[in-house]
Amino acid sequence: MSTAVARILVVEDDEDVAQMIAHFLRQEGYEVDVLYDGAEAWERIHPEYALIVLDVMLPGMDGFELCRRVREQAALKHIPILFLTARGEEEDQIRGLVELGGDDYLVKPIRPAVLLAHVKAILRRHLQEEVAQVLRAGELELHLAQLRATLRGRPIPLTNTEFQLLAYLMQHPRVAHSRDRILEQIWQEGAVMVTDRTVDAHIKNIREKLGDYARCIQTVRGVGYRFVDPSDEHA
Repeated sequence: MSTAVARILVVEDDEDVAQMIAHFLRQEGYEVDVLYDGAEAWERIHPEYALIVLDVMLPGMDGFELCRRVREQAALKHIPILFLTARGEEEDQIRGLVELGGDDYLVKPIRPAVLLAHVKAILRRHLQEEVAQVLRAGELELHLAQLRATLRGRPIPLTNTEFQLLAYLMQHPRVAHSRDRILEQIWQEGAVMVTDRTVDAHIKNIREKLGDYARCIQTVRGVGYRFVDPSDEHA
């Protein structure tokens, strides 16, 4: 489980409100970035944000549109979004939470203690979900929901097929998997030009991208491949 400080993006066009929110979040130990324009926020959002606190009525691009775009991006859709807005109509809340996939919806004005309670609840829930969807072996991590692989915190440029293949091996460690079995699990039935050599080629590419962690994928003579944790004494 990561011990990194959660980094939160606050997107709010009222500078006083934005700075107040940032102040209270920083007091709780969070790293906070503040932006005042929806279009600028869209340009600067990145996958490492743990949460977006998002106003609805923004210049450049409103919060609903920004949320929609975030949810459509594979690299960003995992980020929780907390709407914080003066628009308290029921239809707005339904749109933000149900139609657009927001995680929470608070109506201004709101007390700092209440805001912090909601922020902590969202982050706690998201962390629990993320832990359940992350495969770890030493310093190698596969984030299944985002199709993102990292080694020592740095991204590994795996293709989708390479990601699925590595994930399959990591989900069944220390088990020897035949090439035929791997083909059945990773490639769709009826895929053309897919053979045992296809598996070997993808394994070769994955090993090259893993660097010293390539040793985690062992060749089992006469069978296929297996994955071993780098901490395993038999690796």
